[in-house]
Amino acid sequence: MREVFFSGANSTERGTGEVGRMKKLERLLVLALCWVWGAGAAHACRCDPISPEAGFDRAQYVFTGKVVQSENHAWLIEVDRVWKGHERLARTIKLMDVYATLDCEFFFQPGQRYVFFAILAKGGREVFYHPQACNWTRQLQSTRVPAEGNESIWLEDLIAREHGPGEQPRDERR
Repeated sequence: MREVFFSGANSTERGTGEVGRMKKLERLLVLALCWVWGAGAAHACRCDPISPEAGFDRAQYVFTGKVVQSENHAWLIEVDRVWKGHERLARTIKLMDVYATLDCEFFFQPGQRYVFFAILAKGGREVFYHPQACNWTRQLQSTRVPAEGNESIWLEDLIAREHGPGEQPRDERR
């Protein structure tokens, strides 16, 4: 069979050319899908979906904050609003990534603001927190979630709607 790709081909050659092109396109598409699927598997955390409310219940701390310093999967976070755990959460906290080098590792950018779903961790005398994998930690105004009716709102707005405006973190001196 001969593939011909110029427009002046007779009908038999044109049909063969179109079939050949379709097969090449099909192979290219399969290759691209395998590449994307393989790349996603290497860099994505495999999680069962949970609702924002279930994520809220699962976390010990739910708060918004700005990343002020970043070093080797450890971040200093300036806390803005706290919906869960405000009695213990200070204005500035250390967040460490227990998932560093694993599929579920976090990448927080200095200067960016996030909503965090975290748990308490302790290392000797130092108190720090871990963001929870498979929960709703993400950059502010990055994820819309379904709300009452057919409404879609930002995740942090849903939290405020369901749990109030949040509170300021405690003073550092306590």
